[in-house]
Amino acid sequence: MADNVYFDLTRVFNDRGPIVALASGQAVVHYRIAIMSKDGDWVIRETAEACARVLDVLARRGASYRPGAPLDPQWLAGGWSSHFEYTDERGRRVRCDFFSRPPRVSAAAIDRLFAAARDGFLVVDVESLIRMKQTQRAKDYAVIGELATRLPPALELLVTTDPDRLLDLAPQAGAHVRRPAVRAAVDGDRDGVVVALAREQDSQRRSDAARMGAYAAAAGPYLEAFSRLTSSERRLPHAHAQVTGLAEHHLPTTIILPGAADADAE
Repeated sequence: MADNVYFDLTRVFNDRGPIVALASGQAVVHYRIAIMSKDGDWVIRETAEACARVLDVLARRGASYRPGAPLDPQWLAGGWSSHFEYTDERGRRVRCDFFSRPPRVSAAAIDRLFAAARDGFLVVDVESLIRMKQTQRAKDYAVIGELATRLPPALELLVTTDPDRLLDLAPQAGAHVRRPAVRAAVDGDRDGVVVALAREQDSQRRSDAARMGAYAAAAGPYLEAFSRLTSSERRLPHAHAQVTGLAEHHLPTTIILPGAADADAE
């Protein structure tokens, strides 16, 4: 595969032990569903040590904070994400985003991910990546369908967005699955499958939009204060203390999510 700055950064972040796992678009690239993604997203361990190590790597590259929470366990634990940017030696804009509680993914799944790490290049597993991709963006659902083909049939049936795959798999593995699209597929009802998938995706998209809206509303005063920082005031390493100070005054560490949505601001 061609040179990928985000793959390389993953190894650098993890050179003293696994503290981040590549996620979102770059993970889709890793699984060869896409050929490129413009930003880098990582699940980070929710510890002060992990945050300090990542901040050090970024500071040595001249990175600056972009609008987002400070990279600190207090805000990570509340589902917030942190955003950085720098220009590398080849003139490439490198954007780096971090979160510790990816949406719709259990804490146990994240614990298993880091416990299973074998080397510095750690990528989120396919099932967790699919859950992260159940967003408000319509384009993510085609990606989910492709990712699902990498799962065993019994798991693929639970998450695929492809009606043809459901109709193929359901007769063999769908007898006890309660998912409405699978029930329609067991009956050979293609129209029913399509309608059930559309309803399911609409529900997922509305839930994600409500979740993101809650974070956006809570972040308003903080982002207004952040916008007044100069470019030099946003640059690491000194920016971290200033950004943290702003967050202590303006950004709640936790918020109330609508309808018991299950985390977190990516």
